[in-house]
Amino acid sequence: MKLKALTIALLAGTLSSGIAQACTSVAWNTDLGTYTSRTMDWMESTNPILGNINKGDVRSLQGNGHGGDYTVKYDIVAVLAYGELVADGVNSEGMKVDTLFYPDMTMSSIVSDAELSQFTLGEYLLANYASVEEVVDALPTLKYGTLMMDGMPVEMKLHWSVTDKSGDRLVIEVDEDGLNTYRGEEAMVMTNDPSMKYQIETRNAVKHTWDDATRDTDYGSIGNGNSPSRFVHASYFVSKLHEPTSDRGAMMKLSTVPFRVPADAPYKDFGNGQGVSSYATEWTLTQSLETGESVFEYNFEDNWNTVQFNVYDMMGKEFRIPLNQSFMVTL
Repeated sequence: MKLKALTIALLAGTLSSGIAQACTSVAWNTDLGTYTSRTMDWMESTNPILGNINKGDVRSLQGNGHGGDYTVKYDIVAVLAYGELVADGVNSEGMKVDTLFYPDMTMSSIVSDAELSQFTLGEYLLANYASVEEVVDALPTLKYGTLMMDGMPVEMKLHWSVTDKSGDRLVIEVDEDGLNTYRGEEAMVMTNDPSMKYQIETRNAVKHTWDDATRDTDYGSIGNGNSPSRFVHASYFVSKLHEPTSDRGAMMKLSTVPFRVPADAPYKDFGNGQGVSSYATEWTLTQSLETGESVFEYNFEDNWNTVQFNVYDMMGKEFRIPLNQSFMVTL
């Protein structure tokens, strides 16, 4: 019952303390391959764990033993949040999925064991498909819905980005008008609400000012942690990156692009009598989908560390490695 209990704890925190998740995901296509960097912005530790899901494993469609079962087709190395929730993962074919919070998600409740839940959709894509093209073909055939955990009056709402080694990229949102997808260059940056449609329109309205930019250019961000500003910020700075000269250099460059929300940044007054809540970037993960090289940076509470690993070297193994512990070397 591990997943169920931890998911309940996550949602209970949302109600009691006004927790709100805000993240940024960016992809960059270069001559050396495709790179991604994403932040996890949150108000408490998600207790991230680096873990594996292996080819041949039997998993439940809705998580925690709920719904029907399926057999995993591809090995996966993932950052697991709150126990076993796949927040971010790469499979053995070089396809990556990011899961981000999306308050505008509109899904019907699950009515059968054959449906995926919002908690497992990203995991299922990683487990069964090798490319964005395959995901695009499969999406209309998938059945999914919202799973309400016992005792919880609200649901966790999400959207997803899918990036593959070819440089193809897809953002998936489920809105009031149904499934909406955004592909290619317009999908290379992703934040939270409002919809990608709105975010793209907002960016396009200011993009004409970027051509001859200097340090004094007002490129359209108010410099705060709200989603539209983070979207414009990341779009602007990724557009200014020069071609990298090395794999490590490319990762370093891209890691500086997502807006990292400073510690204790003001977020929102949720009307719970506690005033304006705060949040911050808990962790950042930057990866090369070509080589598998990955750098995970944790900056939250009293823990400050950087961990390097290669997802392809770790495929097919058995491990659960805490990522919220300090590994900084003292000289």
